[in-house]
Amino acid sequence: MPEGHTIHRAALRLRTVLLDQPLERVQARGAKLVEARAAPKLDGAIVTGIEARGKHLLVHVDRGLTIHSHLRMDGVWHLYRVGEPWKRARVRAWLVLGSGEWDAVNFDGPILELHHTDRLDLVHSLATLGPDVLADEFDGHEYLRRMRRDDAREIGDALLDQSLVAGIGNIYKSETLMLALVDPFRPVGDLDDETLLRIRETATRIMRDGVLDARAITWKGPGPPGRWVYSRAGQRCRRCGGLIQSHAQGENQRTTYWCPRCQR
Repeated sequence: MPEGHTIHRAALRLRTVLLDQPLERVQARGAKLVEARAAPKLDGAIVTGIEARGKHLLVHVDRGLTIHSHLRMDGVWHLYRVGEPWKRARVRAWLVLGSGEWDAVNFDGPILELHHTDRLDLVHSLATLGPDVLADEFDGHEYLRRMRRDDAREIGDALLDQSLVAGIGNIYKSETLMLALVDPFRPVGDLDDETLLRIRETATRIMRDGVLDARAITWKGPGPPGRWVYSRAGQRCRRCGGLIQSHAQGENQRTTYWCPRCQR
């Protein structure tokens, strides 16, 4: 599943070609978009804002409407100049927003909905989001309040709960906790506020790098760029030389990677 840095980067790229521009070409094949008659409602509308909230992307237009996109596992946003060959089959394009010489194409998007902008607080998946780890103004007090909801929950599992903090996925969960030197299996209740805030600050820092780099790379040498622990089970820790381990964690059994020596 794309993590928050991917969605923030997609929002940045879409703004460069769509923001303050009229939608001159709209193709909407997603089932909920067809049901909402999105194409005629959006045709000719001016894009007034493109916003990332955690793993959700919102495109606002001047008709009081907002396109809500979530990519889940297989969705992706691409930009193409008009006439340029597409990298995925056209039948997989669920939404096309065109302006001038550019088309923004959503392929395989499992969640594509059209909402009234002033009713977004009624969309459950948006209304329940925790503070966005990549927001310019992060609400640290709200983050701590939400993280303290269940002190028995393991921190590695809690970081994936979008209702506690939005945007962190499985890669950045493991990388963040390694760089913060925190055992992913420690209960939240064992961590003081200073540690929880340090974890968030670490996640924000490395995910902002991911927005700029367009990839989830946290280790930049010596040697080839890569990651500290994620997907490196059985390999040597880049910090202490011990063996990286992996184990399923949480209700959804997402694989966590960590160094038992460094993350005590």
